[in-house]
Amino acid sequence: MSLLANDEGSITAELQFFIDEGRKRRIDGKVAAHVNVVCQRCLEPVAIDVAAEFTLAIVWTDDQAKQLPKNLDPLIVGEELTDLAEIVEEELILSLPIVSYHEKDSCKQVTRSFGEADAAPIKEEPKDNPFKVLEQLRSDK
Repeated sequence: MSLLANDEGSITAELQFFIDEGRKRRIDGKVAAHVNVVCQRCLEPVAIDVAAEFTLAIVWTDDQAKQLPKNLDPLIVGEELTDLAEIVEEELILSLPIVSYHEKDSCKQVTRSFGEADAAPIKEEPKDNPFKVLEQLRSDK
């Protein structure tokens, strides 16, 4: 399942690579995107802006990741090369809203809700009242 309605949009990313005072290799970044997602009311594309800031510490093992301060997220690289586009993509995915909607006045949603006036009236059958017998007994006295 794709998170986007289509591949149109733009992404900007600013990444800083450095070694901090604690001798930790870091990537600090800001990413922003203008993308189209599916409106949860009308199921048509809706353009949204998403942005994220992140602070990653580059580590090679899970043990090193556990020793990081809480303000740093680990980026475990191991022996493989790391794709920067995947880092940017992951941060943008994490910043997407859970649900997205058009503004109410521009959404193609069904504007009427159930139970409005022009809905077909429902004929109600008269129900038998089980206490009707008691009413007759009472009127006999």
